[in-house]
Amino acid sequence: MGHILGVDIGGTFTHFSLIDGKGEISLWKQATTPKDPAIAVKAGLTALAEAEGVSIDDFLKDLDLFVHGQTIATNTVIQRNGPKTALLCTEGFRDVLYFRDGFKPDRYNINLPRSKDFIRRDSRLPIKERMDYRGKALVKLDEKSVRDAAKILKKQKVESVAVALLWSIMNPKHERQVKKILAKELPGVPVVLSSDVLPMIREWERTSSTVLSAYILPKISTYMLELENYLEKNGFAQNLLIMQLNGGTATVKQLLDRPIYALASGPAAGPAAGLYCADRVGVKDVITIDMGGTSFDVCMVTDGQPDLTKDLRVHDNPVGVAAVNVHSIGAGGGSIAWIDKGGALQVGPMSAGAEPGPACYEMGGENPTVTDANVVLGYINPDYFLGGRREINPKASFRAIEKKIAKPLGLTTEKAADGIYQIVNTNMVDAIRVVSVEKGIDPRGYSLVVGGGAGAIHAGALGRELGIKQAIIPQYTGVFCSYGMIASDVRTDLIKAFATNTSDFEVKRVNEIFAEMEAEAVAELRSQGFARSKIEISRYADAKYSNQIHELTVPIPSKGKLKKSDSGSIAEEFHSLHERLFTYAVRESAVDLFHWRITARGKLAEREAVVHKRSRRPVSDAKKGTRMVYFNEYGKYRRTNIYDGDLIRYGMTVEGPAIVEQANSTFVIPPKQTLKANKYGDFVIGIS
Repeated sequence: MGHILGVDIGGTFTHFSLIDGKGEISLWKQATTPKDPAIAVKAGLTALAEAEGVSIDDFLKDLDLFVHGQTIATNTVIQRNGPKTALLCTEGFRDVLYFRDGFKPDRYNINLPRSKDFIRRDSRLPIKERMDYRGKALVKLDEKSVRDAAKILKKQKVESVAVALLWSIMNPKHERQVKKILAKELPGVPVVLSSDVLPMIREWERTSSTVLSAYILPKISTYMLELENYLEKNGFAQNLLIMQLNGGTATVKQLLDRPIYALASGPAAGPAAGLYCADRVGVKDVITIDMGGTSFDVCMVTDGQPDLTKDLRVHDNPVGVAAVNVHSIGAGGGSIAWIDKGGALQVGPMSAGAEPGPACYEMGGENPTVTDANVVLGYINPDYFLGGRREINPKASFRAIEKKIAKPLGLTTEKAADGIYQIVNTNMVDAIRVVSVEKGIDPRGYSLVVGGGAGAIHAGALGRELGIKQAIIPQYTGVFCSYGMIASDVRTDLIKAFATNTSDFEVKRVNEIFAEMEAEAVAELRSQGFARSKIEISRYADAKYSNQIHELTVPIPSKGKLKKSDSGSIAEEFHSLHERLFTYAVRESAVDLFHWRITARGKLAEREAVVHKRSRRPVSDAKKGTRMVYFNEYGKYRRTNIYDGDLIRYGMTVEGPAIVEQANSTFVIPPKQTLKANKYGDFVIGIS
């Protein structure tokens, strides 16, 4: 069996995880190139090939799997640097994007500015047509109105078009006609249909999702197709797979049909990475954290299932599709420390990013960052950053913190650095509480799984604050999400709308809908080389009580045809979920069912992890030396043991305070905590 590779573009570094046919892992970090992310990807591939002692062609030929996570879609939306985009909508519904759902994100804030639309009103054009809620054409499509709109868009030099017509979820005929007309009138301009992207009720969410898809499509299309072409020319014979926000992967073709799934591509792999190393030691309840250069991402995984949400928003615009519920804040190694108008020290959310980066990079960055604080505190070894591949200047970190933080606040440099460390920890604890305590979940029964080059520097302190007893640090922690990508299944999600309820369950039509969707999903996965025995299908329904305006998604029997009597078990699934979330259920009430969903997973071949024998060697064999390290518990620097993480074997125990160094990450073991290696090569911090 050949190699498998995961590549994740982060804000500061592009990460590579390579597993060979024997299960051995090779990791690599390459500085991200924001102006052209492909440069870093190609440089990393070349470096991996050189490390293997082969040409780039031979390296790519030997790859069985290449999974890629990218930030292009998310950055395009956040930076609002996408193409000029237009919207064609049903006459009378031109201002769906403006009116939204009638609510403000912060309802009681009278000073809240309105979010800026992605499409100006003069590029939101109505066309004459009308479907009713059953999919019957009340007003046939006026093709002239489409051609007239196309002429206006041509004058505006529009580069991408979203089409969201009323009730196209029940009958997409008019949307498909519009796309055919635009192909002739606006050749070369991509057109995205709401019936393809999000065939669900709620006009604003569906329109928003379609607009976001059209907005990001040209950029991700250019990047993905060029990368796919580069890989093919250099010997890669398989499909390039892209990480999706639902936690699965898809081919480039699939993703370009539904571009919205490219948002939040990288972070969605975090839960898969965390669960992979936790599950094999019998842990199914974990909180995955990933602290990179720009952001801190956190996700709850309960009983082996990552938390999913349909309420994901970007710049307060609903994405609409089900996504891995990754909560992100601006708390990474590059997060900038600053003093607010009230004289209080703050950290983030602004980041120095990859360019210019922290002050110690000496690439023009003058602001102190979390990385600079970790250098001053002695946590990061300036001579072993990225295994010594990158030089950093500790004096620059001292200067930046002294000038911009210590002197203005009347502190010593080390106290200012410790203040930065403590504040960013507080910000991260608050983020973990958002996905746990604020949802009624006690995090003390969970384990932390730590990702990111900076994550293990802070993990012990975070766990202690939250009352968590252990933090698992995978051997691939420094390239966390890139590893999660090769631990993720290939996944296809489909949805269709049809209204019925549990008291008058139209089971025949529901079975027809599932049969249609399952045939489509199986055909897609079979075309990618999955045998039918390797395809797993799960079914779901969106359910609600009568007159409620939001549904809950509940699992339903996934094998064979449904029977009319199954409506009772579907109703009970809903009642139980409603009671768990909202403390009550109305079991005497029928349940409305509207959306029918399937998730089809192509199961990748499992590879056995390398299991290590227990070492009888003393942990002193892994000791590199000592250096002065600042610990808040002592309020001063203390001479501290430094260990080589690559030499810590199964059976060894490191007593804190201590520092463990690897090429891609650094672990801080606070006083009274311990670190042990397990038989899979991962590490566990015992937190007290």
